[in-house]
Amino acid sequence: MAACLLLLINISFGQELHFEEIPFSFYSTSRQQFVVISGDQVYVSKGVGKPWEVSTMKFGSGMTAQQLRAHYFPMNTAVADYFVMGGCGMVWEWKGDSLFRIDHSFDHKNQYGSSPFVYHDTLFMTGGYGFFQTKNITTYFDRGAGSWFLKHTKGEYPPDRCSSYHFQGLNEVYFWGGQVRNTHGDDTIRTLWSLDLSTGIWKDQGRLNPELQLPYVRGAYFNTLSENWVHLGGRLLQFFPDQNRVDEYQSDRFYQIRYWVPNKEEVLILEWRHDRDGVFALISTKEDYLGGVKRSFEMQNMSIGASPLWAYLPQWIYGLMILILAIYQWKIRGVRLEKLPEVDQGVKWQLSETELGILIKFLDARTSGVEVSELNDFFNYGDPNFDTLKKRRELKLKELRAKLAHNSGIEESKIFIEERLSSDRRVKKLMLNPQIKRENLGIPSI
Repeated sequence: MAACLLLLINISFGQELHFEEIPFSFYSTSRQQFVVISGDQVYVSKGVGKPWEVSTMKFGSGMTAQQLRAHYFPMNTAVADYFVMGGCGMVWEWKGDSLFRIDHSFDHKNQYGSSPFVYHDTLFMTGGYGFFQTKNITTYFDRGAGSWFLKHTKGEYPPDRCSSYHFQGLNEVYFWGGQVRNTHGDDTIRTLWSLDLSTGIWKDQGRLNPELQLPYVRGAYFNTLSENWVHLGGRLLQFFPDQNRVDEYQSDRFYQIRYWVPNKEEVLILEWRHDRDGVFALISTKEDYLGGVKRSFEMQNMSIGASPLWAYLPQWIYGLMILILAIYQWKIRGVRLEKLPEVDQGVKWQLSETELGILIKFLDARTSGVEVSELNDFFNYGDPNFDTLKKRRELKLKELRAKLAHNSGIEESKIFIEERLSSDRRVKKLMLNPQIKRENLGIPSI
């Protein structure tokens, strides 16, 4: 039985649950309850201010709590709750207090890292990786037949992909980024595609709005039957694909989020709290937890190939201005940072919250430097593996280095000074170029 301690904490969010590991969490539309499953223990609540009811899961033949956690993920329709094999194949339904296998299939091992979604109460999976190849297939589960089938699609086909973000509207699903893995090696997808589920037609939608700063490879994202959310450190993004809109919320508290289960005006949150060692589950109203919308964006740029050439004139003018600015910066590269005018603190150089946090950490460290492993807390969301954590860190440092070089006139290669610890040559430490100082950045001392 999984170790779990129910804490009766008198706060506005009601009771909290404490777990040692991240449990399964979802909203069951058929039961009208938030659900948390840890081992064989099931916790359900109808929402804010409602108690958690606890019961024991009964597993059908061939299933254990350990197998469920290791190989399956939950999918929910308006009429039932399912657990689906990660690489596609076996499907179990949660009825009453028991799990029953309902398929006549097998472990496909063919769509790891796919994009799972529900349409008209049918389970779908798009893309994925298996048998040394990335796929662009879309499969669906026919409950009556108890098997998975290939959905026939048409139009220009997207690249093979796995680990994509996806955002679902009424009839269309949008797929952003992802990876392709095959015998030629690995690559990253940098395009936005949509699949119209009512017609089966694929369409190249161009690119996602770059202002969103959404990674190409999927991180922490949370989709339900009606909502699409992405978690990026201190940011939460809610996508409305049918309205071509994205709302952004910001808070330092969001760094603690490990899972996010929205339902209408309420949300179940799993938070990791370092000071109390564990994962805490709580239910809140969205208004109380999120506050107001910080910014709103258009979700996508115009579709490539869908508009006449004159429609891209603003982009061309913008590109020309960037080129002129780059030439100008190159010519004045010898100018020292101290001679540059002070940047308005409200602008913050267009630095993201994460980039600003990293920069302040380097400024606070001064000549003592920062071990690169100390930066992991900025990217440790969504329970990433080591390779994902390292990739996030390297990409963000590269972006920060480029922005500092652009605004200071210092060469990118000289923004950070690298050294290895004498006690352990495997450990890398970075120091910020001493020419970059707080007073020139408009960042006050703490």
